[in-house]
Amino acid sequence: MKHILVIFTLFFSVITIAQTGAIAGKLTDKDFNNEPLPFANILIKGTTTGTTSDIDGKYIIENLSPGTYTVIFSFVGYETIERQVEVIAGQTKTVDVIMGASAATLDQVVIKTTAKRETESAILLEQKKATTIQTKIGATELSKKGVGDVATGLTKAAGISKESDKLYVRGLGDRYNTAYLNGLPIPSLNPKLKLLDLGIFPTKIVENLGIYKAYSSSLYGDFAGASVDINTKDRPGKELLEIGFGSGVNTTAISNDFFLLGGGKYDFFGLDDGSRSPTPLLNIPGYTYNSNDIELYPFKTGFNPEQRLDGPNVNANILAGHSFETGESSKLDILVLGSFSNGHEATIDGFETVYNSQGELDLGSFLFDYNRYKYTTNSTVLGSASFKWNSNNTITSTTLFVNDTEDELREFTGVSGENTELNTFVRRGTFQQNNLFTQQITGEHKFNEGKYQLNYGAAYNKALGYIPDRRQLFFSERQDGSVVLGNFRNTNDSDNQRFYQELNEDDFSTNVAFDINFSKDEDDVYKNKLTFGINTRTKDRDFEAQQINYIFDANNSVVEFNNPDAFLNETNLLNDVYSVLEVTRPQNSYTADFSNFASFALLKWQASEKTVINAGLRVEDFEQNVFFKDPVTIEDSVGTIDETFILPSLDVKYVLNEKTNLRFAASKSVTLPLFTETAPFLDEDVNEFTIGNPNLTNSDNYNVDIKYEYFPRNGEVFSVGAFGKYLDQPIEKIRIASANNNNSFVNSDNAKIFGGEVEYRQQLNNIFTNEDDESLLSNFSFGLNATVMYTKVVIDPTVTVLNASIAPTNLERKLQGASPYIFNTDINFSKEFGNHDVSATFDFNYFGDRIYSAGGNGVGDIFEKGFATLNFNFKDVINKHWEIGFSAKNILNPTIDRYQDQEDINQELTVSSYQIGANFSLGFTYKF
Repeated sequence: MKHILVIFTLFFSVITIAQTGAIAGKLTDKDFNNEPLPFANILIKGTTTGTTSDIDGKYIIENLSPGTYTVIFSFVGYETIERQVEVIAGQTKTVDVIMGASAATLDQVVIKTTAKRETESAILLEQKKATTIQTKIGATELSKKGVGDVATGLTKAAGISKESDKLYVRGLGDRYNTAYLNGLPIPSLNPKLKLLDLGIFPTKIVENLGIYKAYSSSLYGDFAGASVDINTKDRPGKELLEIGFGSGVNTTAISNDFFLLGGGKYDFFGLDDGSRSPTPLLNIPGYTYNSNDIELYPFKTGFNPEQRLDGPNVNANILAGHSFETGESSKLDILVLGSFSNGHEATIDGFETVYNSQGELDLGSFLFDYNRYKYTTNSTVLGSASFKWNSNNTITSTTLFVNDTEDELREFTGVSGENTELNTFVRRGTFQQNNLFTQQITGEHKFNEGKYQLNYGAAYNKALGYIPDRRQLFFSERQDGSVVLGNFRNTNDSDNQRFYQELNEDDFSTNVAFDINFSKDEDDVYKNKLTFGINTRTKDRDFEAQQINYIFDANNSVVEFNNPDAFLNETNLLNDVYSVLEVTRPQNSYTADFSNFASFALLKWQASEKTVINAGLRVEDFEQNVFFKDPVTIEDSVGTIDETFILPSLDVKYVLNEKTNLRFAASKSVTLPLFTETAPFLDEDVNEFTIGNPNLTNSDNYNVDIKYEYFPRNGEVFSVGAFGKYLDQPIEKIRIASANNNNSFVNSDNAKIFGGEVEYRQQLNNIFTNEDDESLLSNFSFGLNATVMYTKVVIDPTVTVLNASIAPTNLERKLQGASPYIFNTDINFSKEFGNHDVSATFDFNYFGDRIYSAGGNGVGDIFEKGFATLNFNFKDVINKHWEIGFSAKNILNPTIDRYQDQEDINQELTVSSYQIGANFSLGFTYKF
């Protein structure tokens, strides 16, 4: 596809002295409309004299004595080219080379090329040449910083932060962002989230990450924060086989005992063997089962915690590929990647509580110290086959399978708000398994010498999400020191329970775009382009949940805290010591579908020598249906959104000079509610309950960006930008008036976001000395990006949810998840020592306090306090076979605090405090 090129060179006149001459030129690529080809090495054979082509593909070698020279052009991934050049005193010899991606003959030399679009220099070149505002992070940068997954990689870009498994872009959280895989949308595995947890994608499969924070009409209209495109590797370029293995530890997990609830035989690999599967014996909703109804014990797992190995963490991967020459100008590229990783994480002596509006412990809630143990696995298989039968026609098939699991145990010890004298204990164990299968076909075809181009793609995604056996028990200490099971919230019988959940989703999408290039310039390159396209997407979801409560006499439920199975066992159930109640609410299972048909047109117009305008219009027909049981009448109900959106976009690029761009973008987009936000499904956590709102509708978003870019040298950039957004009826999570203080989702009145971003990357020698300095500073590079922003959301107090009024504490506040500032910086050292190619990187992140959850009923908003993260990564390419790497993540291991901002009594009350530990790992790679 677009990863096949070659490099090198045209003319740029230069001052010469009378006794010497010069060689200059520029490299262009005939298969990409004669675009410049940068970053090539140009060397005079037999000497150390040489240079590299700049970001525009230009080069010059000066002060050459008259004579004939052999000039060597080389670049990683390309065949070396040698040219005979005669230098004449006082003159500059121009050597211009137009190179093609297919086999081409230049001075009887056959060159076969493969482009690399993952290096920092290539990424910056693409950013400079793009007609729209975009940011990309290549595999090279991700590797340098020791980034192991896509979600962490995205946080290296300006304006992006991460909270647990949620990404925030310019203050906008999950529902405002979208994810693509090779330009095609991918679904979420978590019913509560729109954006797939991108932490499930290891960076080993990534060629680059595209981040589009300015909307274009070629993208799906559900956009406000950013669209993230994960471009996977698809070509080895040559025969490739490498294997890797690594191991590491989490400092907190390795230094404490590690516990989980019992599971299956294959938990180490993240595979449930069926031990947690819900029993078909308990299938009558609302029925209490006792010895008269149960002949066989329905549960295969118990409630006793089991001590497990606390490490070390392991990761292993294999990458194999081969390029087959199938004809004079055709070839088949095959690439296969398999990887497995696991991780242990622990929080010891964490703290969590809930306060009321007077700053006192909330009655009915809990004041807890807690321990949390988490074991994660990720297994990924990527297969890609790309067939290129000539320079104009390529088709690629990509297959991806991901199995991602999380097994977590949380143990709370503290006091209930209703009884502060005796201890209360809670144990909650959750195993979650998510599977994603993706099959994609993409193609690119050029006609009539590049005048026309057809791009298309189709994808089928299968998403499966399971919580096969969540187990929860509440314990209470009595005056005599014994411990009993019981219900402590009086009105809530679900304190002691098992819970089962399954999500099954089919997602099919297609993209077709046809380009018409017209109006060539003096270099015979097309200046203008008109694009027509069609996007379609359909999605079908089945969601089922089942809950089983334990019923017993609290006075006769004496247990040992670490041995509840001595009471909750088969014998006692069959002897009617306790019973189980199937309490599945009818509204907790639903089906949903949506369809999206869109057509768009884009015009790229070279308005002047320096001005390029990209104008687009998208018409999107959208229909979403959620079928559920009404929580009051239990009748079949449906929530429908049926809308047609007209979404314009405008991008203007003004080239101030060959190194500097000025950009402007404006657009309209929409935000659509999630299935679970509109279905009245009640989601229960230890201290929080959330229910959907069937009356939600979409929000309209108006976006403006302006950006200044300066590219001083290869691999260097300085940019500064400003952005503004107005959201009409944005969707917000909010507290509603109810007995249990439930949360739900509403359309707020409006929200405003204003901010600025800066990005800077440069070699240290160019900062402190000059670009010709070859001292130690030339081996260091420095980068930073920073974002500052102001956000404000206005709540409409008249909104209702399921006939209940809302009860926000603040009718005006900051957007949830929005930090007033985010700062990232890194410093990298790279140098060759003999056969060793060594690189080392420190990267640092800090963000300002942000709203974690909005307060209600007079309770203040809860903020997450800003904290710093410091990581270190070291890599040594020992020789052409061996590579060794070391990483240290979260070195500072900061305490993560959340506080309730109770303005009326001028207090910041700590409601949560914990640490997650530092992670250290060592890995080896062998290349055959």
